[in-house]
Amino acid sequence: MKSGRSLLELAHEVERQANTKRDFVAKTSAISMSVDTDAEFERLLKLNVGDQKFGVNELAHDQIGTYCGIPSAYYDRCKSQNPELLIHNVNTWIASHEGEKRMVRTLDGNTRAFLSDAYRPLENIDLAQAILSVLKQTTAYDIMSCQVTDKRLYIKVVGKELARELAKTGNFLGDGLHKIVRVVYPAVTISNSEVGFGQLAIQQGLYDSGCSNLATMGERALKRRHVGARHNMLSDELVSQLSDDTRRKTDEALWAQVRDVVAGGFNEAKFNELVDTIEGAREDKIDREADVVEVVKVAGQKLGFTETEGKGVLQALIEGADLSRFGLYNAITAYSQGVESYDRATELERIGGNVIELPRQDWQQIARAN
Repeated sequence: MKSGRSLLELAHEVERQANTKRDFVAKTSAISMSVDTDAEFERLLKLNVGDQKFGVNELAHDQIGTYCGIPSAYYDRCKSQNPELLIHNVNTWIASHEGEKRMVRTLDGNTRAFLSDAYRPLENIDLAQAILSVLKQTTAYDIMSCQVTDKRLYIKVVGKELARELAKTGNFLGDGLHKIVRVVYPAVTISNSEVGFGQLAIQQGLYDSGCSNLATMGERALKRRHVGARHNMLSDELVSQLSDDTRRKTDEALWAQVRDVVAGGFNEAKFNELVDTIEGAREDKIDREADVVEVVKVAGQKLGFTETEGKGVLQALIEGADLSRFGLYNAITAYSQGVESYDRATELERIGGNVIELPRQDWQQIARAN
């Protein structure tokens, strides 16, 4: 798996963000976009919420464009080449949503999310506190990787008390006499977005100690959408700042469930069932008549990795010398470790798990590609 921050670094950053962020619910009549003409080197786009101005990060730009119904290519072109035209478009279409309210999440003076007022924030600091209260009670777990990006928080945990030898890969060490033995452990990937980029998710998976690969499985997951009651504003309010205390009381039951699910992710019976499934994937061979380049191309189309990523997956598949469903799963998770974006690396770990979970008909279409 891709390395990230240390646990201490993550804790400091999550706490810093919790103390710095400011959230608002505002009527559309109080929201507009403008340009900062005082910037020395460039004109910076600002989102105005009442009498306050905030910069806008890329995710928030995407969300504003979607809300306004502005095609992304046109939005980006205006942003880079004609900011005044973008401002005109955004302000025109925001004004057309008369009577609606939006949640605006800000951090470090920038708009980081532009969301429905029914969005239910599940805070990273509350999730981290709930998870760490379980993990710190015992030495049975290792937090192998964690990160907080503009989009999501990730905590990847490996259980140390359960382990199993994976079916031999068929490869030999340099002496040509000894086959490689790989040991796997149960793993749980916990992720959350405070900015509308996906659900709170707890996904079970496997960690391969021999090559540091991690794969997560979608069928073995708890997911919670960030949807709640719409924020009630006083009739004469244009902008209302949200209270963390009120939200925490609402979410107490959820965090208790999260703790239970994390602990259950290291269940021995579930772990052995998953290892059996992974080992069985070695029997699903890529056809001898298939074109391996086409195999990876079709896999990318079905599973959602790009042509550029496919080249890296193809190289890892060839180097692994295992032309099977297991080999493709292993190639994708191996490739993920070198991807620059932590968000995308984690998505690829999930895509690796998808290979194992593919229905047989879909797998056969990949395995027979030529």
